[in-house]
Amino acid sequence: MAWVAVAVAVDELSVAENAVSAVLWEYEDSFEFVHYSINDSGFVDMTFASDTPDDLYVEIITKLNRHPDIDGVLAGKNGSACGLWPN
Repeated sequence: MAWVAVAVAVDELSVAENAVSAVLWEYEDSFEFVHYSINDSGFVDMTFASDTPDDLYVEIITKLNRHPDIDGVLAGKNGSACGLWPN
């Protein structure tokens, strides 16, 4: 029975990983301003660069929260500044 729980957790993780990747793919250079991890149930923990524009931050988080394959999102803008945006 334990292998069933592990298989389900791995499946939820890979489905959530695909969903996050699909959303972030829409944003050029997103790998420079956001880092994330996903737990076994498909919950995403994200850290954005501190200089990420507020409207971009809200847009990405909203898309992720609305995605049916993502269990939930915890995010913050407390990462190192990436310098993509002028001051």
